[in-house]
Amino acid sequence: MQSLRLVLCIFLLSNLALAQAPPPLTPQMSPIVTWDPDRDLSRPPTKRPLTAAELKAARARADRFYDLVKATPAFSQPAKHVTLVTAWPVVLDDSALSEQFTAYRSAPKDVTRRADGSLWPKMGGAHSLLFFQTNYPPLASNLEDRGVARYSRTIENDGPSYEVFSQPRTFAEVGGGTLYNSLLVITRDGRSILEPAPLGPILAGEIARYQKTIADLDRGTKSSLEQLEASMTPQAKAERRAKRTERWKAQFRNPATLAGELDAADKSDESDYQRQKERLTPPAVRDPKSVYWGYRLALEALEMRLASLDDAGRRGGACGRMDPLFSPQNGARFAPAASGSTGCVPIVRIRRDLVDLKRPNEVQLLTLFLPDEPCGEQWTGKAVPQSNRCDFAVPLMRELDWTAMRAVMGW
Repeated sequence: MQSLRLVLCIFLLSNLALAQAPPPLTPQMSPIVTWDPDRDLSRPPTKRPLTAAELKAARARADRFYDLVKATPAFSQPAKHVTLVTAWPVVLDDSALSEQFTAYRSAPKDVTRRADGSLWPKMGGAHSLLFFQTNYPPLASNLEDRGVARYSRTIENDGPSYEVFSQPRTFAEVGGGTLYNSLLVITRDGRSILEPAPLGPILAGEIARYQKTIADLDRGTKSSLEQLEASMTPQAKAERRAKRTERWKAQFRNPATLAGELDAADKSDESDYQRQKERLTPPAVRDPKSVYWGYRLALEALEMRLASLDDAGRRGGACGRMDPLFSPQNGARFAPAASGSTGCVPIVRIRRDLVDLKRPNEVQLLTLFLPDEPCGEQWTGKAVPQSNRCDFAVPLMRELDWTAMRAVMGW
């Protein structure tokens, strides 16, 4: 009887919970922006708490931003989904105030309603996203483009380190900014976020990299040769033969047979020694595709290129191409951008003055992080893989009033 009462109790409680659970959402748009200024584990920490004035200004900007997004048919008239925008401000490590606005197109079952009426996306649900962020310069990795020859380097010999990389393709001018394959960046001053990377530091960095690689290879080769020679001293040979004798004497009981097997093993050791020594000895032919000469000839070419440049040439822009004479790991060649070298792709870096810290509360940069690499190509009408995640982002971008967007940013 007690078991029956327990089952009935559980049944009644389950039904009560189901009765109290809110009904699943239907396709709709959130009535207001989902404002969430309190940091949680899903976002970067703020360097300091925001002031009341900063919070008020950020909330007002978020409301104006949402009014603009709500005016787009792709967002305001969802047939099968729920649409919403989350917004929050944060002070970054460099003391610039940054706001992130994330547009969602979500499965209704993966969204809940908050007490203020706004909608909230569930963690791990089915969501299509488009990220907007102010005063947040992109990383070089955000701009590296598989559609062009890719050369990326970290430069550490010219003050603070920075990344240089092949100039990515551009697909359109949108809102006064530039659309790359998975990124739209709009600056308040209207200038590109990219600038030519100076050739001198690139060559100096490459020279240092090759010098270290060659030194490491030489140390490894020297150590291997020393071990190889040590393995063929008379004492080492005698010890190796004694160990083999001990292991093989039960298998080869005839002394003559055992001696023959031991002699054959000694000859095999000698042949292997000669092969290894030949492999570790620098080849006579200066073949740019050989393991030994490839790095050295590449270093010579870099040193000659750098020595041939005057101060203006070192400060001037660079381009990169692959030299087919060398193996791929040594084939990258850097030349003056104005050299006209065939197949030479301009090398760029991200401007280091994109955000003026003397104006930390002013929006100086707006970056849209698109959800997939083919988004730029989809914008131009090119057929892209059906597995891409641009079908929410691209229509929304097309319908946004970019003049009004600039006004929202205070431009």
